[in-house]
Amino acid sequence: MTLDELKARLDELSPVKVEFVARVVDSLSRPPRADIGRDTWITTSPDWVEYFGLALSVHHGATPEPLALTAFETVFRNACEYVRWPTDPPGSLTRRFVDVTVDATGKTRKLSLKSTAARKLSETSAHISKLTEAAWIQDARTPGARRDAMLALFRQYREAVSSIMMLRAFRQGTGEAPRRYQLVEIPGRIFDSIQESSLRDFERDAPVIACQMDGRTVAHVAVDRSDAKITVRRILLSACVVHAEWSQLWTRSNGVSRK
Repeated sequence: MTLDELKARLDELSPVKVEFVARVVDSLSRPPRADIGRDTWITTSPDWVEYFGLALSVHHGATPEPLALTAFETVFRNACEYVRWPTDPPGSLTRRFVDVTVDATGKTRKLSLKSTAARKLSETSAHISKLTEAAWIQDARTPGARRDAMLALFRQYREAVSSIMMLRAFRQGTGEAPRRYQLVEIPGRIFDSIQESSLRDFERDAPVIACQMDGRTVAHVAVDRSDAKITVRRILLSACVVHAEWSQLWTRSNGVSRK
């Protein structure tokens, strides 16, 4: 749509609609600051980074609440669409492991999307409270049964997922708008060493497995028996790719940037 076409549309709007559009424009005029640490497949497109930041501006022009997972997927897909990176159609809520597949920079990436706005997020590590369900843990009564089930689960996971894209919202407390967002890509290969786990690693009812990559421990995979889920703890950001960060977010609730 051209600027003239947009102006023509505005002339047709009711006063309420004009006020609504004005609020959106106000938010867009106060974009967050984008910080890019290094070249990545996402940051090769400055337009993608700008689009995502503008979406954060519009979101926080309406609410101080962090961008949640469903909205994150929508914004991620829309940014890819804007820069002409093909994505697969949105899957059903029951599709396992993968949330979006994107073709960019000559490569197809199958991504699992995660988001968090937990308090006191670490600057050096990430945490995934629920990677996937693990209902089998209730019936796995022996170390052998737990090992077989865990290894089978992660073989399926690695076949389906290239990496995990996580949006981290840093905020001071519940109810406050985030002061910063961080987009982190966690490589799926951090889980490859699980296939080499010994029977001894599964002696506990709720085993915790250290994940090795490039000769060092980069994460710990834990089975949460009470909630029947897989948790990933202490994921070293140095083993991940930090694509970009957005800070100095303006919110209408307080009329100032969050720094």
